[in-house]
Amino acid sequence: MTSFKIDGYHRTPSEMEKKNNSREQATGININYRKEQFQIGVSGIYHAYNRMYYPTVQEYNYYYLRDSSNFNASIDYSYRFNRLTFAGETAIAKNKAVASTNMIQYSPSNLLSLSALYRYFPVSYNAMHAQSFSEGSRTQNENGLYVGATFSPLRKLSVTTYVDIFRFPWVKSQVDQPSKGVDIYFLGTYAVNRNSNFEIRYKFKQKEQNARYPDENSRTVLPYNTQKIRLRYNNTLNSGWNFRTTVDAALYRQKHFPQEKGFMISQNIGYRGSEKISGDLFAGYFKSDTFAARLYSYERNILTTFYMPSFYGEGMRLALSGRYNITSRLSFSAKIGHTRYFDRETIGSGTELIEGNSRTDVFTYLRWRF
Repeated sequence: MTSFKIDGYHRTPSEMEKKNNSREQATGININYRKEQFQIGVSGIYHAYNRMYYPTVQEYNYYYLRDSSNFNASIDYSYRFNRLTFAGETAIAKNKAVASTNMIQYSPSNLLSLSALYRYFPVSYNAMHAQSFSEGSRTQNENGLYVGATFSPLRKLSVTTYVDIFRFPWVKSQVDQPSKGVDIYFLGTYAVNRNSNFEIRYKFKQKEQNARYPDENSRTVLPYNTQKIRLRYNNTLNSGWNFRTTVDAALYRQKHFPQEKGFMISQNIGYRGSEKISGDLFAGYFKSDTFAARLYSYERNILTTFYMPSFYGEGMRLALSGRYNITSRLSFSAKIGHTRYFDRETIGSGTELIEGNSRTDVFTYLRWRF
């Protein structure tokens, strides 16, 4: 077994071949003690697989788990003293590698909150189901410091901002040397009145990745950055209708290469004024030079699911979702989404290839609560 299939798809012959080919058994325990503002806990989890897990050896995954079992144990804590809070967790893996994350938060008033978090995840640490604050997808091969603040400089204005500086001490997939990066975020919200507000959001992220110059065969590691800007107006009516107008822009630039850009304008209309019926209509137009300058937009989806599609090229997106409460215990939800591209004649590739420039998705969900 070289990898775990976790996407939940069973659409193609190759995906169906992977169904039920591996089994995992997980056993865990958590003991927690609380007293007033203090809390401490001890946790442990043991994983056993019916086959040997052995990813094909590459330089970037040299320290990945290669075994038929794994074990992790941790101690977590939190303590609050007036407006000051400390919290963290330190864990050890089967191979005795130790990872730790610790946070401090200070709120001198209701108008200001400051926080800082440091994380240390050595390259040899392996935890198959760990979920921690990190830049990478694994709780491994990462050190970082996050500093954030939330404050209200004016009565109707609130600001949320942070800076996250991180480093990957070992090579990563598509990065042939240790690398580093920074993530900067700013969100300002101005309340026009109780039912409407304006938002402006700016996000800057710089990382490093492998690159090739057009006239060279050798590969090098270059920094690249992505800037994303969003302007949004939200308005909610007392009748249950709500409106969200959004303009998004994305700029991508790799060192020594031309800038790539994209933008999207979208409108969402929602209705929550009835106990029986609720729904949302989304419409958007997008245009992006490349996949690297793609745009994301949040869409309401059926119950218990989350949907944030990405768009690149030129086209439009329409989506209609709704929910009908048949009784207090029985409800039916449905969504239909349609994407049409103006710059291509096919969508996707391989077994997912669509002959044509449009794609339609349909979701349904019937829930009966006992």
